[in-house]
Amino acid sequence: MNSHITEQYPEFAVNCFTGSFSALAGTLGRDIAEQSLFEQGDAYLFQAGLDESGYPEYIFPVEEAGVLGMRRMGFGLQAIPIAYGDVGAQLKDLVDRFGGVVVWVNTSHLGYAEVYGRTSSYLHSIVIDEVAEDLSDLRVFDCMVVDTERFSCRARLDFAEFEKAISDRIQSDAHDCMGFFYVVTGTGEREGPDVLESSLREQARRFATEDRFRDAIKDYQRLCVECFDDPGRSTEFGARRLFIHSTVLYCVPSLTLMGRSLEAAGASDEAKELCEEAIRHWRALGVLALRYEATGSGAVMERLNQRFAVLDDVTARLWGELA
Repeated sequence: MNSHITEQYPEFAVNCFTGSFSALAGTLGRDIAEQSLFEQGDAYLFQAGLDESGYPEYIFPVEEAGVLGMRRMGFGLQAIPIAYGDVGAQLKDLVDRFGGVVVWVNTSHLGYAEVYGRTSSYLHSIVIDEVAEDLSDLRVFDCMVVDTERFSCRARLDFAEFEKAISDRIQSDAHDCMGFFYVVTGTGEREGPDVLESSLREQARRFATEDRFRDAIKDYQRLCVECFDDPGRSTEFGARRLFIHSTVLYCVPSLTLMGRSLEAAGASDEAKELCEEAIRHWRALGVLALRYEATGSGAVMERLNQRFAVLDDVTARLWGELA
């Protein structure tokens, strides 16, 4: 059969992995907000590295955060190695027993959304909650399709395409987690620690004590400068990736969620103002990245470096306010 979207929704997740867990939990009878996984999974802590294409990225440790958040919220969770020689029977058994799985895939083989065929392949996670009896196709929930306008969808995915999507391996500095089906083995109602007093305070402690988080913006700046100076990599593509990471996919959306967490936790006005300030600076940096993509101007690069320095300071002050 031809893979295709069956239903499309305007709502979408901030991150595909945490969004997939949130969606799967809902189908199993316990609704949780993606924001809660960020709070409980230390997902507001970012680190820098290189993505699957060798370009700079600024992102939280996705697998670590998603799994930690689910477990802190009382969910039983198991990562089951994919049996590549008999994946159809294995997947059908898991879906029948546990109601669905979350799995990492290579987007270049997801034929249901046209955008995946015209963009560079990347790691993505989806929910599978139904497998055809004859193993011809499966039902997918994709919580974040990044097109001109983002959306989520339900889709039918051809099984042969799915097999390619789980076996055509890609990885990055922050992601190397293909090869597993994640299943929820229990949906206990145990509450995680208090949002501000425990979770956000613990993230503030980790920011202060772990170099990968405390130095993340400086590291990201350095990686971007190295990328722009490297004749083996596209300056234009690197600058566009900087815009996407800062404004579209990670920084602004994650800080927007963090603002909600701060509000719910009754955080200080100073903390909330610093969060808003960080959002403004990431948006401004994204605009500069687009200008650099178009011009390659040294003057624009200087302004990018200045904005990185401001963001480093604002981010440190934000976490200091929560410590």
